[in-house]
Amino acid sequence: MSGKGIVRLGIWMKQAVRRLGATTWPRRWKESKELAFWKAKVKTDGVLANHYYRHFCTTHFGLAESYYDGKVILDIGCGPRGSLEWASMAARRVGLDPLAKEYLKLGANQHKMEYVDSPSENIPMKDGACDVVFSFNSLDHVADVERTVSEIKRVTRLGGLFLLLVEVNHKPTECEPHELTPKKLIELLKPQFVCEDLQVYRPVDPGMYRSIRADEKFDSPGDTKEPGWMSARFVRTANESSGG
Repeated sequence: MSGKGIVRLGIWMKQAVRRLGATTWPRRWKESKELAFWKAKVKTDGVLANHYYRHFCTTHFGLAESYYDGKVILDIGCGPRGSLEWASMAARRVGLDPLAKEYLKLGANQHKMEYVDSPSENIPMKDGACDVVFSFNSLDHVADVERTVSEIKRVTRLGGLFLLLVEVNHKPTECEPHELTPKKLIELLKPQFVCEDLQVYRPVDPGMYRSIRADEKFDSPGDTKEPGWMSARFVRTANESSGG
């Protein structure tokens, strides 16, 4: 076999292994890709930055830091950056991620927050335990969106908030297997949650946070079919008996 033939065979074998892994063990395959991403980030960046979470958990959603005094807060799909490091005033700050144990090995064990190793479809917290739940750039990554939303409804107390930042109207990928739309998400969260504020930002930068800071919004966020970054503040107003 010629040198080019060997190269083509190698490429074909890599693609075959990738297809097999993605179809046979989708969750494990996705998590292995995500962990590889974070390991590469730690290798290139060293200490992972987390300073910007303060702004997006407070000012972006019209909340003062004092709002979090004594509250229990939960970040779904938290990653290893220490997303709740800023919230020293909270009574409890929990980062939930199925890769949490691996993140501790990447330096997350230095953070002043709890890391809970669990999928979002089975949150190990009591009903109504959380005052605020965050999902920043994670809801399209989960294995089951509907089960995750059901768990968010369960653990958020009446009057509590769900703060959502997520990419919408994108084609599914290995690590982001769901094509979500603003309308679909608002409907999924009903009737327990009411959407108080909705924006969809144009993807002017590959990064979600930089695109949102650029502040280029679609005029009709609930109806847009273009890819973008959805930002929504939901308040929990209804009981389970209301229908969810």
